[in-house]
Formats: sequence, structure tokens, C-alpha cells
Amino acid sequence: MFSQKQLEVFRAVMSTGSVSAAGRRLNLSQPSVSRILGDLERQFGVPLFQRKSKGVHPTPEAEAFLEEVERNYLVLSNLEEAAAQIARKERGTLSIATITAASLEIVPRALERLGVQEKQIKVSWQVKSSKWVLDFARSGTLKTGFANVLHMPTGMHLLFEGAVPHMVFVPKGHVLAADAGPLPLRELRGEPLIGLLGQVADELALRNIGSNAGAPMTAETSLAALTLSQHCGGLPVVDAFTAHYWQQRQGGQARIVPDLPAYRFAVFEPLGSRASMIDREFQACLIDEIKEIMSWTGAEPQEDARA
Repeated sequence: MFSQKQLEVFRAVMSTGSVSAAGRRLNLSQPSVSRILGDLERQFGVPLFQRKSKGVHPTPEAEAFLEEVERNYLVLSNLEEAAAQIARKERGTLSIATITAASLEIVPRALERLGVQEKQIKVSWQVKSSKWVLDFARSGTLKTGFANVLHMPTGMHLLFEGAVPHMVFVPKGHVLAADAGPLPLRELRGEPLIGLLGQVADELALRNIGSNAGAPMTAETSLAALTLSQHCGGLPVVDAFTAHYWQQRQGGQARIVPDLPAYRFAVFEPLGSRASMIDREFQACLIDEIKEIMSWTGAEPQEDARA
């Protein structure tokens, strides 16, 4: 295996065309340069230079070897600093893609817990639909994904999965805000509702729930449903992650709707992904934040898929 010192000497001799000039550049004596160069040639197996009265002339093998050395030298020269930064946990890049439900407090709090500012960690974070997040994961360009999924698709390494209840958000002053307990659908039959596109909206329509069942209001995301409620009235049915965030900031009462399908989600990474130490630390922080909200709803966390 070639040492970094051998490669430094080789590059200097190739650049200057002289053993003595290379020694001056590297602050080494001429005999030391000649010795290191001789050791390199013995390891290489063929001469790399032709010695002349004025300097040295590289062989074709040396020219070809220089291309490979230059291609890899930057990595080799940075290894020592990289190791020090990794040991201090001050190096890394996070590539994350999540749906809106995870973007309001789960991911920000996980990044805060990790200390990305103090550790100078570069963060690339996309907030998209579940389909987009999964497609992005399949391309291998993200390291950590969070999506609303019924079944985990192939091509993913599952890190954590779980389910939280859907909740109806009742604003302050509403009669239903006086109780924090579960709120069955039958008790919402006379209320104007805002459902989520997909399972929730389908279930409300199928069971004819809501005073506006004939002209329902639906939204793609829970955050959109909550915002629509503020402007147009109606009680939004939302996922527990968004409900927790909204209740903390807006007041009101989030109540579980026990007879709606659960909101299923997963944290994952692409199969074959070479996660760094920083990725693993972030994923642990993210899962801890998820578990806190699951505990708030009373949902039981499933077995951590990383174990």
C-alpha cells in the first residue's frame, strides 16, 4: 500500500521534474526524496523515472499513475481532517424528504435535538407528497424518508413504522371542546366537517357523516384542512402529528375519532443506502420525536425496525 508521503513525493517530482526541487518544496533533503522515490518504484514494480544529468524524466507508467493519484489525492489528503471532524460530530450532510405532517414539529425538533447548527451539518430537506417521497427514495438521492403509507413498498429499508389516530380539531369555544375524550363519528353527524382526501373522505361519505355530507369539503393535507377551517368554518379531521402541532399553537381541542381508519406512516431509507453516523443520529432523534407524539395520543409504538 502506498503511503501518503510517497504520493506527496511522487507528485512533487512529477511537478518539478527534479529530485532536489521536490525536496525544497517538501522541506526534505535530496537523499530523503531519492530514498522515498526508490521505495515507491520498488512497490510499483517498474521504474517511474529516467534519471538524467539535469533532473528526471517520467516514464509512461508514471504519467498514467499520476492521473490516478490526482483523481484520489484530494480524498487522501483530507482523511485526517475528516476523521477529526467526524470524531467531533461536526461533519455530515442530511438528505431528508418528508410529508407535511412531519414537517411542522417532528423534523425541526429532531434537527434541533441533533444540534445541526452547532455541528455545522448541511441539511437538504424536501417536503412533498407521500408518492413523491417514495419515488425520491427509490432514486437513492435521500437518506431518510417519512411518508403516509398503507403498505411499505419494495426497495426500502424500514427504520420505524406505526399508526396514530385521526383526530377532529375543535376550536376554542365550541361545545365539543369541553371534553378531551374520543369523539365517535355518530356524534359528528350534525357537524360540518372537512375531511382528508382518501380514506377519511371516503369513510365520511360512505357513512353519510357531517351536516355537509351532500356538499363535502376535503383537503389533501391536514394543515390545509385546518387552515380552511379557520376561514370557512367546519371541523377538520386531521392526523395526530398535525393536530398536536396545531393544539400547541392555536389552543382548541384535538379529539380522537376512534372509528376512522388509523393514519399509518413509516420512516425509511433506500435499500443499499450507506448511512453515515450523522444520518443514524438524526434518525434516532426523529423516531424519539415521533414516539413522544404517539404517547400523547395513547398509541403504542411498534417495535423499532432498527433493532
